[in-house]
Amino acid sequence: MNKETLYVKEKITKDPIDIIVPSHNSVGLIDNCLKYIYSYTQLPFHLIVVDDSVDMTPQYLEEFAKKNSNLTYVHSDEPYKEGNQIFNVGLTKCKYEFVATIMNSIVVQPDWETLAVEVLKADPRIATVGLKCLFPWGTIESAGLELRAAKEYGGIEVAGIYPTDLGTNLPGHLLCNSFERQAVQWAFAVHRVEYIKFNLEEGIFHGFLGWDDIDNCFALRKKGYKILYCGNGAGYHYSRSTRGIDKNDEEGLKKNHENAEIFRKRWNLEVERKGNG
Repeated sequence: MNKETLYVKEKITKDPIDIIVPSHNSVGLIDNCLKYIYSYTQLPFHLIVVDDSVDMTPQYLEEFAKKNSNLTYVHSDEPYKEGNQIFNVGLTKCKYEFVATIMNSIVVQPDWETLAVEVLKADPRIATVGLKCLFPWGTIESAGLELRAAKEYGGIEVAGIYPTDLGTNLPGHLLCNSFERQAVQWAFAVHRVEYIKFNLEEGIFHGFLGWDDIDNCFALRKKGYKILYCGNGAGYHYSRSTRGIDKNDEEGLKKNHENAEIFRKRWNLEVERKGNG
């Protein structure tokens, strides 16, 4: 057996979890996300929707909360500036030991959370378990992340270390074991609340343009915690849909590469940009 594969209990228990879902100006997106969470989540759960919409989404969520007593709805009239700010707001509402972060651009699949929670319970050193992100057409988008030497990133020539999604474009039924990773996407992950509450830094990166979830994973690993990927749980990811920000336009690319440089300096990694940003 691969030494990286994690053994879990044969009997899965019904521990309740919290689920944090960000929402921003797309009734159809949040409706679809919640429909699948309520259809396919096996464990008892408390849903926390953190929203800064200015369209009809608040009215929709207020009505949804009236019909579902396990939903806590948090609305801000001021736009949120970054992912960690949203997570920190949601964490103040958590009731349980474990919390999932699910972007409203994720469509969860059946039994997405049960084994990930068992993986966390099996080893108290584990802080975060990332789940399998699938492209809408069914192949793998991400089975965890590693920083690797790169010659090109986002259309710009680079020299140094940049994030690589593992398993990209492999058939969706592969990579179903649990492996330790350098980092995982927080768009679809389960965490131990005790380890991340009050520990997610804000104001470091250009908001919603990448690197904050990787930085969170590095900060947790620095404290001695583990980051794992669990491929037993999966969800389709409609990337960049939550806030409609394009990281590939000129301004998005520039700020994404600035985030990369900030990350490099924080963690003493050799990353040098060569192209024009």
